[in-house]
Amino acid sequence: MTTKSVCSVNHIDHVGVAVKDIDEALKFFQEVFGAPAAEIQSLPDQGVRATLIEVGQTRLELLEPLSDDSPVGRFIERRGEGLHHLALNVSGLAGNLKKLEEHGVGLVDREPREGLSGMIAFLHPRSTFGVLTELVEN
Repeated sequence: MTTKSVCSVNHIDHVGVAVKDIDEALKFFQEVFGAPAAEIQSLPDQGVRATLIEVGQTRLELLEPLSDDSPVGRFIERRGEGLHHLALNVSGLAGNLKKLEEHGVGLVDREPREGLSGMIAFLHPRSTFGVLTELVEN
């Protein structure tokens, strides 16, 4: 029996981790887990410094808030450092957002926007069992 999905996922793109000090976190993953060198970028529109690092067969996105009142800054204040979001790679992001909204899935972003790993949009965690979910098209 085959069921038709609302939004097909190609693969897990990355896992986002909120950290207080991205330089310290990147050094840890390089020294302890052999992660390769990675460029840290400042994304003022998202309120973070961020990097994507290869770890095994997937990637980790390290996110350091630029200020305490940014979304990631507030996240760390409420919950501490740790898992911030799960990113799923999809094709046809804009169309998938429309279908998800029609299906009743809560959206943080109604339109795709530029992110570190391509065009992105977030789904509200209340619709995804408490996990902030990012859709990525690259």
